[in-house]
Amino acid sequence: MLNNKLSIVAGVLMLAMLSDTAIAQSDFYVFGTFGNTNSDISFNAQNRIDGDNDSYALGAGYTVNRNFSLEAAYQDFGSQNATTTCPPGFSCVALVLPLLTKADLTAYSLSVIGSIPLTDRFDVFGQVGITSWDVDFKGISSAFDTSGEDLLYGAGLRWSIDDHWKVSAEYGKVDLGFDTAGIGVSYHF
Repeated sequence: MLNNKLSIVAGVLMLAMLSDTAIAQSDFYVFGTFGNTNSDISFNAQNRIDGDNDSYALGAGYTVNRNFSLEAAYQDFGSQNATTTCPPGFSCVALVLPLLTKADLTAYSLSVIGSIPLTDRFDVFGQVGITSWDVDFKGISSAFDTSGEDLLYGAGLRWSIDDHWKVSAEYGKVDLGFDTAGIGVSYHF
């Protein structure tokens, strides 16, 4: 898991280090977002994730025009609080108290971003896309590990510092049952 994260970070950093002359005012950009994720997810009557934690996203995008962009991202929503009342190998009737554990929540996403300029330096944006998520429960059998795809949507405000750097405040939600608020930085080649 750590090697995957390091590979993604290394790939994004390598893209960011390419010179402007090699990409020559292209419409590509890289970004990172840091924030907080609040989750309230019930997979069935016995398994639940509920809590909030620090999270981050790393990704790349392509600006189609002033109003539309396409983005791909890796998101790590941290280790969330989880409970189960029926671990594998136990009789659900025999277990009275819930078993507390943690669950790692990660995702890959593809999104379309729509922007409306407010001024030369500020714009508001909306995001809609699909996210492929994965939940790994810690300390108990992997029988509870699960994955799936859900709708992703969000909105935010972006400030263009100059032609290359932008800072954003954003909020996103995934239909599975978690939402994220964060601050992002992007570099446009």
